[in-house]
Amino acid sequence: MKILITIIIFLLHSIVFAHEGQDERIEFWKNYYNPKLEVQQEKIPEIDIKLHKIGPFFQLQTIVKNFTLTPDQDLKNDNTWTGYGKLFINGEYVTRIYNEFLFIRDMPVGNNEIRVVLSSNMDKDIAYKNNLIDDLISYRFPEYNFAEARSKAYNLSIQCEFSEEGIARREKLSLQGMTVFESSKYYTCRQNSQKPLVPFKEEMSKAQLAHFEAVMSSIAKRITLWKKYEENNISLSKARQEDEIIEDNIDIEMRKKLNLPPIN
Repeated sequence: MKILITIIIFLLHSIVFAHEGQDERIEFWKNYYNPKLEVQQEKIPEIDIKLHKIGPFFQLQTIVKNFTLTPDQDLKNDNTWTGYGKLFINGEYVTRIYNEFLFIRDMPVGNNEIRVVLSSNMDKDIAYKNNLIDDLISYRFPEYNFAEARSKAYNLSIQCEFSEEGIARREKLSLQGMTVFESSKYYTCRQNSQKPLVPFKEEMSKAQLAHFEAVMSSIAKRITLWKKYEENNISLSKARQEDEIIEDNIDIEMRKKLNLPPIN
């Protein structure tokens, strides 16, 4: 029945707009699918949104005035002082907002437009003088570009050996006749140091990406290898032999990814 009514409405308005321009038709259907509710009361609703970084995640704060977020009144009334917020990221609808704080686990890479529109409990966008009551902020994720990410990754990798923890580890291993590179903790640090580069994989050249993936693969294998040694499941000489093979395989893996013939 609902589909039939929609078809009838479409046909009726097609007749009405038969002699109208394209702009009028677009405006009608925009209003049909996104109805507005005009503010009549003296106190105009206001909205202000802020984005907070919480560790690797984000929290969106929605502050409203002259308006109450009412999850318990969904579809129960239709006024301009109660309802919820509609969250859009880059023009795409994401979710309803019924609380001041909303946890955002995944942020798209690049320049993002974050927008929240106030809505009534009957899913009508609230407007004042035909302008939607909303707020919009822009946020770039990550906050650095590819060149800055490479510099950041390099600095973090250096710290794996030359930070206070790295120096202490190096000195301890030296007393055992080993180098700082013969440690699962060192390679775990190296693995973490490369995380700033992960969001920029699409910006890497084919050769850069092949090298990055080959190095990350070798680091993961080295973590496993040196953990085996540290847990007394393999001898030091055997660990060193396998570590050398992993190092040699970086170039082999790269050439495979680039479809290049092996070096004889």
